[in-house]
Amino acid sequence: MFRQKRFAAVVAALLVLPGCMASAPDPSLPQAESEPREAGHFSDPSVFTVGFGRIQEVYLVKEDFGKLALDGLNGLSKLDDTLSARRDGTQVQLIRAGHVFADFDAPAPDAAYDWGTLAASSLDAASLASPKVATAGVEAGYQAIYDGLLADLDPYSRYANPDRARDDRATRDGYTGVGIVLSQDEKGRAVIGDVFPDTPAARANLLKGSLIIAINGVSVEDAKVDEIADLMRGPVGTKVDLTVREPRGGSRTATMIREKVIENMVRAQVRDNVVIVKLLRFNTTSAAAVRNAVTGQLHGLNGRARGIILDLRGNPGGLLDQSVALADLFMERGPIISTRGRNPDSVQNFNAHGEDITGHLPLAVLVDGHSASAAEVTAAALQDSDRAILVGSTSFGKGSVQTVTRLPNDGELFLTWSRIYAPSGYTWHRQGIVPTVCTSSSTETDAKTVIQAFRAGQLPRPADMIADRFAAPEDDKALRRLRSVCPWQVHDADLDINVAVDLLTDPALYAQAMGAQDIHAVAATHEP
Repeated sequence: MFRQKRFAAVVAALLVLPGCMASAPDPSLPQAESEPREAGHFSDPSVFTVGFGRIQEVYLVKEDFGKLALDGLNGLSKLDDTLSARRDGTQVQLIRAGHVFADFDAPAPDAAYDWGTLAASSLDAASLASPKVATAGVEAGYQAIYDGLLADLDPYSRYANPDRARDDRATRDGYTGVGIVLSQDEKGRAVIGDVFPDTPAARANLLKGSLIIAINGVSVEDAKVDEIADLMRGPVGTKVDLTVREPRGGSRTATMIREKVIENMVRAQVRDNVVIVKLLRFNTTSAAAVRNAVTGQLHGLNGRARGIILDLRGNPGGLLDQSVALADLFMERGPIISTRGRNPDSVQNFNAHGEDITGHLPLAVLVDGHSASAAEVTAAALQDSDRAILVGSTSFGKGSVQTVTRLPNDGELFLTWSRIYAPSGYTWHRQGIVPTVCTSSSTETDAKTVIQAFRAGQLPRPADMIADRFAAPEDDKALRRLRSVCPWQVHDADLDINVAVDLLTDPALYAQAMGAQDIHAVAATHEP
């Protein structure tokens, strides 16, 4: 356990003499707050000790907590630019406007718990010494310290405060409510922006555009949208009365029972007997929703379906298990992806073990520069296993898995704990996934010219880039070559769909596309 040298004196001095610093008083410095702080305003050490412990346990590589914690403490400068922290031999010193106001004995580099305790004590000391930190509040302090230290890790490790964490959980897991999206009208009033199907709101026949007047008989006409959203939430099975003024002018009150609401992120249509299913992002029901959409459309076509397009453009990702389950819908056997990290539990292999719900229909997956994370898992698995062709541009390049830890303050800590590997053994981390047929070009602006260029062998072939795929994680030259092959550019969204339809409905062209991405001969020489 670290030994705190000066902070106890700081606390005692500031609680008794609110204007004093721990070192010799300097009248030129801004003075501390004039009222003693309530104990409840001090930080909870477990917010840091739990978080630091998880970093030590699961993060992709082993870290020096002395460096992490110091960079975290320097993050407090976002709240007060006169604050800084430094390591002076065996001491960690906190400085404000050039004067040391607290110092602590530095724990051992791997003593995660002790560094977490030190971080909490330092936040308390900074709150007492700086009115700006005190005014910002303890949650802002948590955020500043975590932002500072997590910047040392990777772009995908992050801290979410309780409000952001609640929204993240609702996106991933759904929320308890009635199934409406709130928006504002031209006067800034809260109105129903959308109604999700098969929810209490839909069953109550609530209409899009209705003005929210009251909740449980209490007027909310002057309330903000987020305040109304909070009032609409509540435990599953509880009643809520919502009074609205409908677009045509009539008012009514709908009585609804709250339930778990998970937004359907799937949109489906048919074009030229090709089923097109767009998945906006991954949540806990994504695979099931895609299954229902595909099988429903196939049933309606009654044997006339010529292919399937899975549109993952713009999909930022989400839950790993759902991305694996989605790939499994179209595969009967074989590896989907594998993951590897420092923690033994991060080493996993995922394999297909079901049936192809399409009955082996030709399959195309649309990707672009915003297709990331879970979207790339599905795309890589289907391309690498020769189950689908990819159309579009090189994907984002997030080939890592984050584990989520709920902290004692109800915030969440996202930590990268493994890399993801395609069936052939390469990781698309940073490099992205190169499509089978590239549509992101300034010279091919319509489906006909893209198809002509592809037939003539003028478009890049993924099969020709295998060596660079395996080298790119460690070789920046290989990485640059891959990122330059088919970079995302703005173009007509229908171009990708039209090219995919042409490929799926021409057996010879589809076979040529499959050959253009065949990786097995070369991939066999690379160990996963």
